Amino acid sequence: MPVARGIDADVAVVGAGPAGAAAALFAAAHGHRVIIFDKQAFPRDKPCGEGLMPGGRPALRELGLEENVVSGGAPPVHGIQFGRVEEPHVAVPFPAHDGEHAGLGIRRLTFDAQLADALGQHSGIQFSPQTEARDIRRDSDGMTTVLTAAGEVRARFVAVADGLRSALRHRLGWTVGPRPPHRYGIVAHWLMAGPVDPWVRITFDRGLEVYECPVAGDQRMVALLCYQDRMREFGGRLEARYREIAQAIRPGLRQADMVGPVSAVGPFWYGTRTVADRGIFLVGDAAGFTDPITAEGVATGLRQARAFADALASPNPEPAYRQAHRRLTKDPHRVAALFLRLSRTPALVDRAIHNHAQSPQTLTKLLGIGFGYWGFNRITPREWFRMFSGR
Repeated sequence: MPVARGIDADVAVVGAGPAGAAAALFAAAHGHRVIIFDKQAFPRDKPCGEGLMPGGRPALRELGLEENVVSGGAPPVHGIQFGRVEEPHVAVPFPAHDGEHAGLGIRRLTFDAQLADALGQHSGIQFSPQTEARDIRRDSDGMTTVLTAAGEVRARFVAVADGLRSALRHRLGWTVGPRPPHRYGIVAHWLMAGPVDPWVRITFDRGLEVYECPVAGDQRMVALLCYQDRMREFGGRLEARYREIAQAIRPGLRQADMVGPVSAVGPFWYGTRTVADRGIFLVGDAAGFTDPITAEGVATGLRQARAFADALASPNPEPAYRQAHRRLTKDPHRVAALFLRLSRTPALVDRAIHNHAQSPQTLTKLLGIGFGYWGFNRITPREWFRMFSGR
């Protein structure tokens, strides 16, 4: 790649995961010339909740990718089942909204490959995998230079989408966190015989949850989400201890085969000082991430990518994106905080389960808030009281 003298692109994107790839594709659809970098080769695998919640499907459809994802075997996901260990789970179906009522179980390895293929085929996008972006420099003429392993690239706008522990966000001085108590995820896939179970399942244990999602190929992604004190159990024996806990909490996995590696990721909670300033924008997990317990990461990244591309058409793109980002994330972050409170308080889990039998619509409404369908005013004071009191 030659050293830039003029402007190499309208938009440079760092990171070709779901958020970065979608940012590049949406920007190109708006007529921008785009360059996108990623230090990894594709296809690549990465620890991920692998649930695309219903609120993310419109963005996927706008990119023309939904049909490929579904035909590639991504099963529908109808809602979330949750409960305590060795107790019956309650089913909370996804709310219907604008024709959307089901999510998708996406295998991240496959999804990243589909996104990389779309990037490579688009005439308005120059895709550069295996090219590390090492720094960002603001130039005196208002342009921004991305310093990569292959040279310098100048662009009018830069989208930073290099993930949870974003190195470029840190270099910009925008990183806040990670905030304690620290949470981590340990992830693997299991080959399951029989019909696809079309539900995300969350099972609460002491200081830990088992999060499951169906994906293509008769597989089920199973993640252990836990606090730092329980992470000590995995020292020196990650795979063995993961298998022990997963099969103890979910006995059905004893008849399943674990496929692929066991991976760990975290800590999770990262915030940012800003998500946009002077031509630089943070998208996806790089823009702040609460916790994977609500499974909103992929859908949120796609929606932020669309908001980023839309903001570029504004006379003041940075304030426009900051406002859109706040609208997209404020209530979902509150829902995640509520779920985390449940995860640390078994009595609240029991009350929520008891309340669900009396008022089954309350938790479905709460999911709709997390998806950005409506605000917290959808839940009445009486429903809040029942949720926390169990009465």
